[in-house]
Amino acid sequence: MITRQYRPSWLRRLVLPGVTAVFLGYFGYHAVNGEYGMVGRERLETRTRELNAELSRLDAEKSNLESHVKLLRAESLDQDMVDERARIELSVVNPNEVVIMDFDRIAAQKN
Repeated sequence: MITRQYRPSWLRRLVLPGVTAVFLGYFGYHAVNGEYGMVGRERLETRTRELNAELSRLDAEKSNLESHVKLLRAESLDQDMVDERARIELSVVNPNEVVIMDFDRIAAQKN
């Protein structure tokens, strides 16, 4: 009877480490460059800072508008402010008044 000796190939020993290296490379790449990786995290933090700045701006605008609305409520209605807003927004004047137009001021108030 003839027996053949099996001699393992050196390539066979590299299969498991090679597959492991490929998986580690894949996950390592996505840990750095993926959507939630280190680079993606910096993008998210930058976007968070931008949105927080916009939120602060909108909060300031909201409080400004709330203060104007508070002045226009019936219990705290300021007649001078109503008269001023009507004159500016509707361009209303009394017939016996003299009007001096300051176009620079009007343009600044519109913006």
